[in-house]
Amino acid sequence: MHKERSREVTRPYRAVMIRKSLLASGIAGVSLATVAATVAVADDGHRPAAPAAAPASAAASAWQKVGDGMTGGVSGLAVARAGHDRVDTVVARDNKEAGQVRLSAVRLSAGHAPVVRDLKWTGSEVPKDLESLDAVPGRPGEYTTLSSGDGGKFRPTVYGVKVSGGTAAVRWSAPLPETEHYKGDGTQNYEAFAVHRDRATGRDIAVWATRGSNGTASQVRAAVLHPSASSAEKVFSHVSDPVAFRAPWPAQDEVRHISDLKVAADGTVVLSSAQDPNKNSGPFSSAVYEAGRLTVDKGRPEVKLTAPKEVRRYTTADNRKIEAVALLPGGRALWGTDDEDFGGSLLLDRLDG
Repeated sequence: MHKERSREVTRPYRAVMIRKSLLASGIAGVSLATVAATVAVADDGHRPAAPAAAPASAAASAWQKVGDGMTGGVSGLAVARAGHDRVDTVVARDNKEAGQVRLSAVRLSAGHAPVVRDLKWTGSEVPKDLESLDAVPGRPGEYTTLSSGDGGKFRPTVYGVKVSGGTAAVRWSAPLPETEHYKGDGTQNYEAFAVHRDRATGRDIAVWATRGSNGTASQVRAAVLHPSASSAEKVFSHVSDPVAFRAPWPAQDEVRHISDLKVAADGTVVLSSAQDPNKNSGPFSSAVYEAGRLTVDKGRPEVKLTAPKEVRRYTTADNRKIEAVALLPGGRALWGTDDEDFGGSLLLDRLDG
């Protein structure tokens, strides 16, 4: 992230169900009519996302607004529950200031605006500058999130977070491996961290990446993750050597080669790339790629990157900056954006066309 966030915090408001016209587009993605449901909204902090102004060129798309303005972007995204009737997610916000939202629960359903509930933190530790989010396999309500280090103010840190009953709490934290000498270099900013359950060994594997910038490639690493380790020093083991990735597109004006990354059940690496001109009004552009595979040999993980296969592209005419990716059963996926002045949006899509 390239700027300080506003101190203004969006306040929950009385929920109103807003019916929206959804467009099923082969370019923009799949309409939320594929996950039809009616959501009952209460006055307990739940709210439908306001249909505030988005980039004009995207007004007729199936993007769903889930946050307003500079503090409402989506920097990380995880699926809590997914079925035919609805999709429940948790999104990360890369805010830094006290009182600003860090995590929100978002429910998607057809014919209604997304229902957004900002999570409250319990305990003394409230992480900031969160750049990723993923569910821990086999542990309902548990997630990992990565703080990029706030421009070198502290070492990039991974947090294990428990979400329950509208609250979030840090259960454990550990510095990201191989970051002992990190000093906040923008090209080495960390924006991607994913967790994968290896079918053969049953082990949890973490994969993470720097975002890179223009001529500096992103660096991707993997390690065995031990979320129940007794100390921070034991959370990661068998850290792999870095593998470089350069996005074939976008290719100019502040390219972030990897803005998020997830690993499918079969080990396929899916990642997003984004162009950010360091202007809060954009224009932005993004692409999503299948970029290789995660393998585990004799208990040691390795990321093998291949020529990236483009899944989806959004040009500056779309003005979307994808910073979050989530994978769902049945070949579905979600993209999340941090569109700066325009807030954050989600889109349900497919990996296979």
